[in-house]
This record gives sequence, structure tokens and C-alpha cells, in this order.
Amino acid sequence: MSAAELHNNEMIHRYLNDLRRYLSRLAPHETQEVIREIESHLFDVLEQQTAAGQTADVAEILRGFGEARQLAALYVAHIEEGAPPPRGFRAIQRVKKTVTASLYFAMAVFGFSTALSLLFVAGAKFLLPGSVGVWSTPHGNSIVVGFVSVPPLATPEVMGWWIVPVATLLAAGVALLTRKVLHVLKQHM
Repeated sequence: MSAAELHNNEMIHRYLNDLRRYLSRLAPHETQEVIREIESHLFDVLEQQTAAGQTADVAEILRGFGEARQLAALYVAHIEEGAPPPRGFRAIQRVKKTVTASLYFAMAVFGFSTALSLLFVAGAKFLLPGSVGVWSTPHGNSIVVGFVSVPPLATPEVMGWWIVPVATLLAAGVALLTRKVLHVLKQHM
């Protein structure tokens, strides 16, 4: 690390220690959460400035947050009394909501497509009974699962028609789990 980076880190940690001291009225886990969010935001801004080819001016960034005592008072009022969150906190919350929304839609696509695929396998067993299944190699070293045009020679099908209820139950379980996870994620959006 260069001397400038060390100086920047020292300024940030000094500011965060002051902030931690002024947040002492909060529960320890709430204090840690606020400190982590502010620290993350500070380092993200520094990284963005460096990536843009600008010199990282930590003093200017910290001035943007205001004095540690004032920022702590705003956070304490927000957490204890329900006052509007500080300006930086709203930006952090907006980022968290965007990430949560992205995760929500990704989880929906992944979970429901997996459930639909399992239902497709169960239904396909009725249409192509010899080509859909689970096969094990003669020595049990590997398993073949899925649709095959020619089943592996000299290998018995492991599940037979049991693949239909198993795939259906797995599809229902995956769909239910996906709905529950989506419900939790929606609460945080």
C-alpha cells in the first residue's frame, strides 16, 4: 500500500471510530450495521473515483457525510424514533433494494424453471417411456439421468416409473421453496 492509501485508510478508520463512539446509544448489532454500511459506502466511492481516474479525496468524501457526531445523531433518530434516514443511508437502502429486486427475479426464474423442468421429465416418461429415466453403469461408477435416444446398453433403469412421482414431488417442493424465498425477498424490497 502506498503512503496515500495508508493515510486514507487512517482517516476513514478515525472517522468510523468517532462515529462508533457517538452511536453508543444504539444496540451493538445496530451500531455494527451502521458502521459496516458507512464503511462499505466510503470504500465504494473511493473505488469509483480511482476507477474514473480521479484522485481519491477522502477528506472531501468525509465532509460530504458531515461530522461524525451529526451523522450519528441522524442515525440514532432514524433507528430509535423513526425519523427519515440520513441522506447517505437512503442511497445505501436504494442499492440494497435494487440488488434484492435483481435477486428476486433471478430466483423466480431459476426456481420455477427448475420446477417446470422436473414436471416436464415426469410428463415425458409417459410419452417416451424407454428414453426417459435414470440409469446406472454396470459397476455403479456413474449415473445417467434424462432423455436419451438410445438407453445405455447393459444398464438397468434405476427408478423405472418411480421417476414420475419423484419428479412431481420434487417439482412441488422446489416451487414451494421458491415461493417462500420470494416472499422473504419481497419483504426486503
